[in-house]
Amino acid sequence: MGLVQRLLGQGRFEPIRAVTEVSAASEANREEIPVEQVVALLRERVYGAMTCLATLAVLVRYTAPETSPWARVLDVAVATGGLWAASLLADWVAHLGAYHRAPRGRAALRMLQASGQIVEAAVLPLLVLVAAAVGLLSTSTAMWIAMWILVVELGVIALLAVRMAHLRWWQQLFTITGLVGVGVLVVGIKILAH
Repeated sequence: MGLVQRLLGQGRFEPIRAVTEVSAASEANREEIPVEQVVALLRERVYGAMTCLATLAVLVRYTAPETSPWARVLDVAVATGGLWAASLLADWVAHLGAYHRAPRGRAALRMLQASGQIVEAAVLPLLVLVAAAVGLLSTSTAMWIAMWILVVELGVIALLAVRMAHLRWWQQLFTITGLVGVGVLVVGIKILAH
């Protein structure tokens, strides 16, 4: 039984099977993704989405009609890049402490995959801000759209997570509602404070 299973006291976790080669779906072309990696991927995606949402919520307060959308693109990119670098560095240091050597091969790739979720979480909001930069939207409108995209993204993340879990329908609904609710709360507080 793995560490996560022992900590949770459950033995029903099974590794997720992912097709590593699209051209053939035979067993020879499948690779098992450890549960710990799935946990890391989902965790980093939630961190990335919540951090991007919080960054936008703060920046929207300081966004005036004359604010450059490129400045907002840069702000979100720097915040996202900082979190990505912190996540990668934290994983690297933790690996050094646990294994007494730097991560290599598959371990390093899994670290990059997990921390990459932070960057992926910010892609759609950044694209909306770039749309404002090229004149398709106002900066303020783009900021609000980007925040609501992140709320929806949190819902999708929760939906994917609960689909893999052995939960009753009401537990799944509670989990999805809870994660989306946190995002709505961030936006709601910003609306009330605006």
